[in-house]
Amino acid sequence: MKVYGIKNCNSVKKALEFLNQKALEFDFTDIKKIDLNILENWLKYKKFSEIINTAGTTSKKLGLNKDKIENLDEFELKNIILENPSCIKRPVIEKDDQIYIGKEYEQIS
Repeated sequence: MKVYGIKNCNSVKKALEFLNQKALEFDFTDIKKIDLNILENWLKYKKFSEIINTAGTTSKKLGLNKDKIENLDEFELKNIILENPSCIKRPVIEKDDQIYIGKEYEQIS
């Protein structure tokens, strides 16, 4: 299992605590180190609107609301995410060909 996030993010801290309490093994990667291959893998399972945290500071600065996300093409959205990975909802967890974003980690067993 792979966990992507920012160590000092409260949401990520809660997820890591949850995974540790369940004694689940995982590799942690700073979300700022993702590349196009990782992002494209996530997009096999999730929509841009599920990956981008529209309530976050970075997204607000970029004006990334639901309408803008729907009106930008895939190429533009990928570039925005890769240039501004802090706009990604955290954590992102890859496990058994599934992607869990944000509080979805609570579904992991």
